This record gives sequence, C-alpha cells and structure tokens, in this order.
Amino acid sequence: MKFLVILLSFLFVDNGCSASKINQDAISIEYMARSRRTFKHISINKKNISIVNKSGDTPSTKPCSEADWKNILKVLKPIDVENIPNLNAPSENRFFDGAAIANLKIIYEGKTYESQSFDHGNPPKEIAQLVKEILSISENIE
Repeated sequence: MKFLVILLSFLFVDNGCSASKINQDAISIEYMARSRRTFKHISINKKNISIVNKSGDTPSTKPCSEADWKNILKVLKPIDVENIPNLNAPSENRFFDGAAIANLKIIYEGKTYESQSFDHGNPPKEIAQLVKEILSISENIE
C-alpha cells in the first residue's frame, strides 16, 4: 500500500519528468450524486470525460483536454488516496432529502479508493477541491 502512495506522489510532483514515470492512463476518477430527483455520474480519465445526468441514460463522452487533466492532477496531488475511505462528511442533509447523496472514487491500476457518502455540494474538506474541479469541468463540457 505504501508503495502505491509513493508511486502516486511521484505522479504529482510538479516537474514533467516525474509525472511521466507512472501510468496516467491507469488513473480514473468517478463522482456520483443521486437523490429522488437528481442523478449525476461523472467519470474522468486522461482521455475522456463521461457524464450521465439521468439514471439509465447513455453517457455523454467528450475528450479530456490536457489542461483539464493537469488541473485534476494538481488538485489530486495533496490528497492521501488511501485515507479517502476514512473521511467524514461535514454535514448530514442527505439523511433527510436535504441534499443528494454523493461519493467519490479514485481508481488506480485496478485498486479503488472510495469515499463514504457525503452531501452533494458539501464534500469532506480533504477532497473538496477535487470535487469542485470535477463538477466545474463537467459543467463546462455539457
């Protein structure tokens, strides 16, 4: 496990040489928010951004720009991916339909790091910038 953290940390070193040492094609990030009236599933990897806004719909897929991918990697850099399952949600509005239920997954070479559920629009502070960037990118391509 520590090897994976070290490996991922090399990915996020700011110089271009270190980023090329790991397989960026093996990184995928998924964000999902759902409630009675809301459904959003966003999947981002180095090549594509896929968005589904209604359960059962066909995903809308667009190429992921190099700038968007660099922004994702930049906000992913300070996150301890192994700790994502242990993050606590700052609010509990999802328990009474006050917010959609959201979660985040980071997948690297077949290993999945998934957050506990949190309120859509109010993620744990440790992943807040990443969630904000994912939502921003998805809104700009629709």
